[in-house]
Amino acid sequence: MSVTTARIEDDFDLLTPVHKASVRLDVRDLDQIRSSPYHEKEHWLDLTKVPDTKRVIALALQSFEPRNEQYAFDDYDQAFNIPEIVELARNYAKQLEIEIEPTSVYVIAFRLILKLEVQASSENRRFLAKVDKDSHVEANESGGLLKYWFGTPDDVHGKNLATCWWETKEHAKKGGRGKAHREGMTAVRSWFKHWQVEEYQLNLAKGGESYLFTRVN
Repeated sequence: MSVTTARIEDDFDLLTPVHKASVRLDVRDLDQIRSSPYHEKEHWLDLTKVPDTKRVIALALQSFEPRNEQYAFDDYDQAFNIPEIVELARNYAKQLEIEIEPTSVYVIAFRLILKLEVQASSENRRFLAKVDKDSHVEANESGGLLKYWFGTPDDVHGKNLATCWWETKEHAKKGGRGKAHREGMTAVRSWFKHWQVEEYQLNLAKGGESYLFTRVN
């Protein structure tokens, strides 16, 4: 049995990146960027608090997007445009006259399947969206969150994927300790038929000339 996913306002334009990878931005005067699907300024990333190499990665992640609508089913490194992100990071480093130092970024993915009655309910999906939005404010304020992205449950299986790119795993742990996140997840935990966490690491070589993207859990 399958149902149609109830559509809500927060579903609009989710698969469109903040900036297309084909468009090279002038980033020299940017000190804040939209780093999530949310447009309000409390959700924006303060680049002045981000180390140089991680800053160019954050700038590049404005162009993070799925390769197609099968992102929740494909392997992570096949689902998203990671090579383009690395290329953009090199480009923005040149603009900012930053030398990319060897570094790593912690990436976490959540593969989710909603229960059918939740998937089909606009009211439930709006409540989930509020929990998510409030949690993102907390995570953003805690520091180290470079990018947050999520899609929409597919109609056939109710399957979805959300992902965060963090400076370090320690930042991710701190970002998940907020009150809104803890209380919100307690309220909705029973709404999911499936919940799977995957952890990855992006390792950039000096100058960003090569990279490895590997699963670490």
